[in-house]
Amino acid sequence: METRAHYIIVGIFIIASFVFGFGFILWGVGSSSDTDDLPYDILFQNSVNGLSISNPVLLNGVRVGQVTAIMLSQDKPEEIRVRIRIKRNTPIRDDSRANLIPIGITGQSSVFISGGTATSPLLKPLFKGNVPLIKTIPSPLNELISSLPEMINTGKKLLADLRKVVDPENREHVKEILANVSSFSDMLVKREADIKLALDNVKNAAAQTQNAMAETEKTALSVNDYVAKQLTPATKEIGILIKRIDLLVKNMEPGLTRFSKGGLDDVTSLVNQSRILVNTLENIAQKLNSNPKQFLLGTTVPEYQTP
Repeated sequence: METRAHYIIVGIFIIASFVFGFGFILWGVGSSSDTDDLPYDILFQNSVNGLSISNPVLLNGVRVGQVTAIMLSQDKPEEIRVRIRIKRNTPIRDDSRANLIPIGITGQSSVFISGGTATSPLLKPLFKGNVPLIKTIPSPLNELISSLPEMINTGKKLLADLRKVVDPENREHVKEILANVSSFSDMLVKREADIKLALDNVKNAAAQTQNAMAETEKTALSVNDYVAKQLTPATKEIGILIKRIDLLVKNMEPGLTRFSKGGLDDVTSLVNQSRILVNTLENIAQKLNSNPKQFLLGTTVPEYQTP
């Protein structure tokens, strides 16, 4: 009985030691993982279909972490916050961007992060104690999924338009159009010689027009030369005349100056004397007209008669 109790105690001790060791190993691995990884948040503005916890996080195609949480935003239901953990010293920069990419044909999605530029600083949280936030770009898969309803509606409209095109009435119109095209083609074949002749005539007319334009240009050049030759001597004579007039004005300038200073008074006096003379002559003319005899012989003295 004592031996059996001793074995039981030893077994319990071994099992407890095994459980304790296994738990210690798990704790060490977990704490090491928490120490080596850094948390980041990503805000997606649309569906994250196919994304699950523990799905991989890729940086330029290299796995650097995993998804640890997926949460709906309390204030904005259309926003989905995804928490990821990435290995320490992974270069996540300010201009790094995240989006979702499919994992093969499994229907699962992974978080893909672009590396950004080497000159961009490393991403840091906006406030101390917060988790850094990685900005997103539209996912090609999400864009395709979101555009599917519009594509389906467009396809429906296209099918409806095709039905209208192939209805019996439009078929008749299409037949008429094809018949007209066929008739027009036959007419072109029959009138091929006439069309060729018309094109040749147009070509000849264009050549003649070009020749006429060349002759007109030559005539214009000849007229320009003639006018230039005829006007050149006249232009020279006008230039000489202008120079002579300018010289004459310069020669007259001193006399005009002296005249304006002294001779102008003499002219004024002469004008006044002329006015007096004109008035006198007018009086004489009036007297001649009224009584020439009296003006020439004077007033006759009446003869004295004795009583």
